[in-house]
Amino acid sequence: MNKQSDNLLREFSFLILLICLFAAVLVPPYFEGMALLDTVWRLVFSLVMLVSLATLAGSRGTLVFAGIMLIPAIVTNWIPLFNDAVWTIYADNLTSILYFSIIGYHLGRFVFTAGRVTSNVLYAAMCLYLILALVWAAIYNNLYIFYDDAFAFNSPQVLALANNPESTMGLFTYFSFVTLSTLGYGDIVPLTRVTQSWAAVEAMIGQFYIAIVMARLVSLHVVDNGKSTGPRSGDDS
Repeated sequence: MNKQSDNLLREFSFLILLICLFAAVLVPPYFEGMALLDTVWRLVFSLVMLVSLATLAGSRGTLVFAGIMLIPAIVTNWIPLFNDAVWTIYADNLTSILYFSIIGYHLGRFVFTAGRVTSNVLYAAMCLYLILALVWAAIYNNLYIFYDDAFAFNSPQVLALANNPESTMGLFTYFSFVTLSTLGYGDIVPLTRVTQSWAAVEAMIGQFYIAIVMARLVSLHVVDNGKSTGPRSGDDS
């Protein structure tokens, strides 16, 4: 009974997490230029963190460790709202990277150890892709803080967003998704060797994800389909 409850919770938590991740990308831009932007972003991001913890149901060791890491991640997520010193933003990004790396590892293990393709395996695979982009967005944000010439912004609108501390995470989230999917619009360009290396690694991971993860899911589905169909009666085996 407990195992069935854990599986049910995990399936719904993956779907809810996926919805929250899309909300984190789509909702904050509608508040751009408003005083509520920073609050809305941090609220949605905190919700993503809390829901992502529920995906660890059934894995007690990882759940406890992630729960411990969640506390500093939530705290540092809200500190910049009251103290916008550079170190608070840097700490916020760092704890987010650590926490979502744990969640990403768990999601990856869940997807790769799945014996068949189910709805929650698909949800987990999509969540992992979105979380990878968020991790890299936090990395880019910290690189932008640490290196003065880390990026070039090739339009006045993008430069204005980059100069607003409340908008930088959203801006680098956009850049991260563009890089992960290898679209490369060219409105944000990494300049230093460090930022170029991180961007190159993310682009490679985006390609590997399609080639490895999605290919694995397709092959599992084909194999499972073959088993469920089986040889028809009257056919020679």
